[in-house]
Amino acid sequence: MRIHHCFAALLLGLPLAGSFAVAADDAPLAPEVQRRVAVVVLARRIRAYAAMAKASSDCQVEQGRLSRRQANQALAISLEEVGISRGVLVNPLVVALSPRLQRLLDDSCALDRTQEAEALQLAENEL
Repeated sequence: MRIHHCFAALLLGLPLAGSFAVAADDAPLAPEVQRRVAVVVLARRIRAYAAMAKASSDCQVEQGRLSRRQANQALAISLEEVGISRGVLVNPLVVALSPRLQRLLDDSCALDRTQEAEALQLAENEL
């Protein structure tokens, strides 16, 4: 299963600006707070990537290009190749978001450029 550019868009496109807000007196956040915020942001991006990968995988099955077994194996391998545990696929947020992202995919199971903004907004709102 090839990875489409939409995964990178979801992974990198989730906004960070609101996450790294500064205190009222414009003092930078404490290092431990910055680390915690970075962990939360990374977790959101991992879930977004997994949800989009699952959506694409499920689309491949629906289009008859892969069997469910092949799709599951390819999905697990593609996640593990980028250091993501397949356990993220049972995360309730990933489970809920994936079918919604799948509806945005075209017949080739790719995210059309016109749908990228909608997918990013959906991921931001749901994760």
